[in-house]
Amino acid sequence: MVDKNSIAVITAIGLMIFLLFSGLSLASADKLFIVTNQKALDLAKDFISNLNNESIPLGIVMDQFEKVKKEQYIIVLGGSKGAGSVDDFVKQVLTQQEQQSGNQPGGKMFVKENVFTQGQVIIVFMGADEASAADARKNNRKTWWPYFAKWFDLDTSLPMVY
Repeated sequence: MVDKNSIAVITAIGLMIFLLFSGLSLASADKLFIVTNQKALDLAKDFISNLNNESIPLGIVMDQFEKVKKEQYIIVLGGSKGAGSVDDFVKQVLTQQEQQSGNQPGGKMFVKENVFTQGQVIIVFMGADEASAADARKNNRKTWWPYFAKWFDLDTSLPMVY
């Protein structure tokens, strides 16, 4: 016959196994990596806040870009020149012609797929400076939002307020 202590031990082991496996599935959830510099990040505070409000898991990378270049979902924020520039990373993602066309007032958005790995999507907001890159992000909401909605299974039944 099984006593109360044995039942408690078996229940505890079962609970630990359940928590371990549920934790593993949460740990492998997709994450959005944002490659940026401090100035661009400062200009994107509302953007970051809105992503957090949507419960999108974020990774902010301000140096050592090589460590995230094989991640599935990457956003690049920043001007093409200056201190803390994301220029070296952008040169690996965009063609020279794309870099030139994006290096202008008002900036430009680019969506690149399968750059470093299969199934990868990199969205680049670039401009002559961080403010131009921020303009590109703000002016292209209707283009980038569907990507986020698809990647993170977001509710799109309500109008997008940001």
